[in-house]
Amino acid sequence: MQSLMMRSDAAYTLNYLIYIQNAYLNKRESDQDERYRFPYMPSLELAFAEEFEASFAKVWNEAAARIAEHFLNDLKLFTTHEKFVYERLFAQSEHNLKAYNDFYLAFRAWWDSYAGRLALDHTFDAQKIYAALSSVVKAVGSEPVKPFEVSIVYDAPVLGSEERHSYFAVMTIADGFTREHELERRIKSWFE
Repeated sequence: MQSLMMRSDAAYTLNYLIYIQNAYLNKRESDQDERYRFPYMPSLELAFAEEFEASFAKVWNEAAARIAEHFLNDLKLFTTHEKFVYERLFAQSEHNLKAYNDFYLAFRAWWDSYAGRLALDHTFDAQKIYAALSSVVKAVGSEPVKPFEVSIVYDAPVLGSEERHSYFAVMTIADGFTREHELERRIKSWFE
């Protein structure tokens, strides 16, 4: 019997995909929505692929599946961002590649700062999530066979689907502020 273990980490790739998703949604909904998402870049001259939303869902699912296999796959995916992300989600041109590289550097400037990855890791209430997970594991009578992996993202994956992966979940910072019974209900769905 293995004791219950949980590891949480702010994934580079999934947060970069959220960053891209939010830039796209801000551009798509610029005249319709009062709620802008981070990053809000109204002068962004980056052309998204024609079938962006369908492509995004595929890229998101592939990234989540690879990270679910092993958390170190996150960095492997992130370092190949041009092939894994740019070629699949953006219109291909020399001008757009330059705009994409600037966009990527803006993400890195935020992500590598105290306001980025470090803030995400320290704002997320892993102890609360672990307590809720422990309660659910006991309630369903499950015996863990490996550690649970929780990938923390700064905003909801609106365009990415929530495919289930064994012992892996994507959670937003907001999930850490959810009431315990709601949190337990969400975690219980991981076992269904």
